[in-house]
Amino acid sequence: MAERGDSTVPTNLDFEKALMYFHAYMYGPLQGKLRLYDARGVRTAGKVLSSDWEVFASILVRDLGRKLVKGIDLSNAEVKSAENKGAYEYQYHKHTGLQRLREHPNVGHLFFDHSDNLRLVELRYVHGGKMKERFFDKWLQEFPKPYPQRYRRSVPYGWVLENGTLLMRIENGEVTHPKIAPSEITEASRGLRSEANSASAGPERPAGARKRRP
Repeated sequence: MAERGDSTVPTNLDFEKALMYFHAYMYGPLQGKLRLYDARGVRTAGKVLSSDWEVFASILVRDLGRKLVKGIDLSNAEVKSAENKGAYEYQYHKHTGLQRLREHPNVGHLFFDHSDNLRLVELRYVHGGKMKERFFDKWLQEFPKPYPQRYRRSVPYGWVLENGTLLMRIENGEVTHPKIAPSEITEASRGLRSEANSASAGPERPAGARKRRP
């Protein structure tokens, strides 16, 4: 289990806005697509993009990231995702990989595990300093010369489960860890509905304006 009292663990989490994003752009669209596919007997891998997890994490931990600067995903954290308790892959590219690997012990690492088409999502946190000796120092020693296009390594799910701090669990679209007041969830749902209605309504027409006939 993770040690308690880790001062680096994010605590000021924005569950409301993060849940809005999750429903609007990840969970909701995927479930809708799966229903359409199922009705037509079409198989789908049901994947979401790595960038979706980065935006989701960015909203949750209130970190806008480094914009176009290459390196770690957020200003203070690397974001990883895996399905069905799989290993978390780290890729180090040819021109920026070494710098990125040297940064990793100094930042936090956010690990998403998801299964059953996002019906279960868990997020754990480990600071890179805790991973340095076990992973990053070893990876630096094994850094290839000459350098290939990508240098791939991975962190096992079991290690993250044992050493990470559970920040959030989502089951069937609802946050079950930590416990969130029902009023907060209601407020998030209202905001989501308002955003969806605004998007579907389109731009407002000036008062008195008429629709053009086709």
